[in-house]
Amino acid sequence: MLVLFVINVVVTLVFRASVEAQSGAYATGVLVLILSAALAVTLALWREERRPASVYFGAMTLVFAYTLVDNCVERPDGVIIGSAFILLVLVVSTVSRSVRATEIRVSEADFVDQASAELGPSLVGKKVHMVPMKARSPEARAGKGAEIRRYYRIDEPLAFVHVNLLDNRSEFLAPLGVDVRREGREYVIEVHGAIAIANTIAYLSEMVDPISIFLSLTREDLTRQAFRFLLFGEGETGLLVYAILLRYWEWTPEDDVRPRIHLLSD
Repeated sequence: MLVLFVINVVVTLVFRASVEAQSGAYATGVLVLILSAALAVTLALWREERRPASVYFGAMTLVFAYTLVDNCVERPDGVIIGSAFILLVLVVSTVSRSVRATEIRVSEADFVDQASAELGPSLVGKKVHMVPMKARSPEARAGKGAEIRRYYRIDEPLAFVHVNLLDNRSEFLAPLGVDVRREGREYVIEVHGAIAIANTIAYLSEMVDPISIFLSLTREDLTRQAFRFLLFGEGETGLLVYAILLRYWEWTPEDDVRPRIHLLSD
């Protein structure tokens, strides 16, 4: 809101609050909007194999494209203002997202069915070890469980966590659907509707209160993983879960018994 307010004040001062002077910028914005809509309709009709209609709207798209280019050449102030507006919004959004990336980012969580609701309480309160995993097959879970028990002395069951991301991850907060089931002596937790993997795992950790968390580390470039996390909610899960929990624990009582965190290489 502050960014939009500043942009409005700057535009008003630059054009001296003159509606006529701002008409070029307004026309540019309207033409871009109409052009985008015309192009979207053309592509939609083409995919529906309605060729005559798509050709007609394609011709209209070209007309609007020519009009937009001509308007930008005659009155470039609209392009300048639009570019500055887009740049400022992108910069502020990126800074905001990066600063708040280590928040929990989960509004609420509900069990998807009655069976999960009945099984869920049996995991809570230092009763299981959480193991987030990308691979979802029973064979992969059995292999990971055998690997963990080979190097660690563990008597309690493991709770394997699989996070399913939303297609649209632009929202900052999102509710989760949690599916819990047994797989032999172990548990499997399927989470649906997440917008970021690391934040979801951190939220589940606080909800389940496990004995320990076994997090896998990738061998990929950390810079690229950081951008993947900011843009798509994926990336270096292990280190990010640890960073998110550290930030959250700053607001929790010091006598709270935190889970042990083990970082494992893939």
